[in-house]
Amino acid sequence: MDSVTVFKLLSAPYSIIFHIVMFFMLNEYRYPRKKAALMTAFLNVPIIILTVIMYLLLGSERGGQLAILFYILPQIAVSFFLSRYHDGRVFSTYFFVSGIFIFIIQVSNLLDYYSPYNNYIVMFLVRLIAFPITLFLMISYLAKPYRRVMNVLRTGWNMFAYISGIYTFILLVVFNFPNTLSKRPHDIPVLVLVFAAMLLTGIYCIKTLLSQHNYYQQQELNHYLEQQMEMMQQKINHAEEAEKNITIYRHDLRHILTTLGVMLSEGSYDEASSYIEQNIGVIEQDTSTKWCGNPILNAMFTAYFAEAKKQNIEIIAQLEISDVPSDKATVLSLVFANAIENAIHAVSELPSKDRVIRVKAIQSPQLMFSVSNHYSGSIMLDENGVPTSGEEGHGIGIRSMLAYCERNNAVCDFKISDEWFAVRIVKR
Repeated sequence: MDSVTVFKLLSAPYSIIFHIVMFFMLNEYRYPRKKAALMTAFLNVPIIILTVIMYLLLGSERGGQLAILFYILPQIAVSFFLSRYHDGRVFSTYFFVSGIFIFIIQVSNLLDYYSPYNNYIVMFLVRLIAFPITLFLMISYLAKPYRRVMNVLRTGWNMFAYISGIYTFILLVVFNFPNTLSKRPHDIPVLVLVFAAMLLTGIYCIKTLLSQHNYYQQQELNHYLEQQMEMMQQKINHAEEAEKNITIYRHDLRHILTTLGVMLSEGSYDEASSYIEQNIGVIEQDTSTKWCGNPILNAMFTAYFAEAKKQNIEIIAQLEISDVPSDKATVLSLVFANAIENAIHAVSELPSKDRVIRVKAIQSPQLMFSVSNHYSGSIMLDENGVPTSGEEGHGIGIRSMLAYCERNNAVCDFKISDEWFAVRIVKR
């Protein structure tokens, strides 16, 4: 049995805690992250205590050989229970993190074994430095994109889980069987090669998943924009037709008034009243409010404001856009339409007094567009301040706005205050 020192007593729980934290940073949970953190800590305390006791009783060599029974399997069970996804996503994440964890553990053991000290201080110092650095790199470069892909991409994870799982068990075998690696120095190159292969394969799998996610996301966004373009063209055609009809009615107004005068002079009051109602109905049917000088933007505002009116939603609009080139107007109309459509959807189920949408647009000194509305429930923002939605098919409109900003040197920000949600786009 190994000798027990204070550094050995500290090394085991310290290492396990970092293993748990690294997995927590990459994984997604079915509970809010604060609650998930508390449950993770609570459920892992018995595992940590059991692992420390087993290593003290069995020693490093025998404890490492049996770690799969009293540490890895219970850890997988807890992770599976708390995770949002019960498929290859949780297993691939756990095995990838575990491979890195095992490598650091074994390297620290080797450095301690070949050091001139025999009180485990080298092992503890290596772990004291290596685990925080690894966690820092993981949080800085991997955690956000990894969790984003995990939430969106549902395929490809099983293969990643198989690969990372195989590498993890290879590392366990290489390090612990038939005895510890410190007694088999000729196998140390195998350690380095296996870990290098695991790390490179893991990075390749993650990059492949990211590329696949970006491809599908772009395909979905393009399809959505094509549908919006079709609908927008229909609205523009309707607006142009309405403008033509209004021009005709204005031209015919003289004839209408002459006919109406004859009816009144002859005492045909009922016929005159019916005649007035007919013409008012036709004119109201095709009347199009002039919101701005550009026909594309004007058609968009008219169509979506009319949709809001049908749902008894009050629109408070302050639009100071004189003219926009047609090519830019087409793109802008989609961006504006997405923001207004999201606002209509948000207030459609609210009480009448809260069905209010404020729309503001200015062209000078720089293009700025904002939409604000009441909302019910809670709105979750991600690390970048962007609203998130767990519902499939939702959030495409926001991605469309963000894509416009990326391509056109604009800024899109979201603000929540006093039961109002606002989105603002500013062209730099």
